Amino acid sequence: MRHVPLIVLGLALPTTAAPVPKDAGKNLIYFPTVVGAKWVYEDERGGEEAVEVSAVEKDGDELVVSRKGVDGTSTRYTQMIVSTKGLRQPKDAFNDKPEPVWVLKCGLRAGESWETPSGKRTLHEAEEVKVPAGTFKALRVVVESGTETLTSWYAPGVGEVKRTQKRCGTVTVIRSLKSFTPGKK
Repeated sequence: MRHVPLIVLGLALPTTAAPVPKDAGKNLIYFPTVVGAKWVYEDERGGEEAVEVSAVEKDGDELVVSRKGVDGTSTRYTQMIVSTKGLRQPKDAFNDKPEPVWVLKCGLRAGESWETPSGKRTLHEAEEVKVPAGTFKALRVVVESGTETLTSWYAPGVGEVKRTQKRCGTVTVIRSLKSFTPGKK
């Protein structure tokens, strides 16, 4: 009997699996959803604003997160509708549209846009953002409205960590996260 050598080309079996990214398969939520979570923001003049999550209500697959000033005052932006699809603000005194307005849309590719009453919003890739509270990997959302451009960065589980305004070629940091304390579950 004659033996024929078997030659296998181009086959290589991996000996170890590649590491799975930390957030693989997870749908990230870009806002805190626990009562007591607290943000302290500083503005360009050194002023501070402290806001905390005061209530969380389930509405189907979404959560309605209410906020208030730490000093007991209400904030201009009291509620946020939170889901893995993104962040929306419900109809209120500052949003006269019948439907909630998308602040951040998840699941879009970088460069995709959507229209809101405040202007065209464009989602950009996550990037590292340094603020007094630390360094965050955050999605950048740019809002173009007339001659003004607002840019906000949103970090998973934290929400907005920084907002800048560009007007007449000058960029001003409107708010920057000074500290964040997650609520207790």
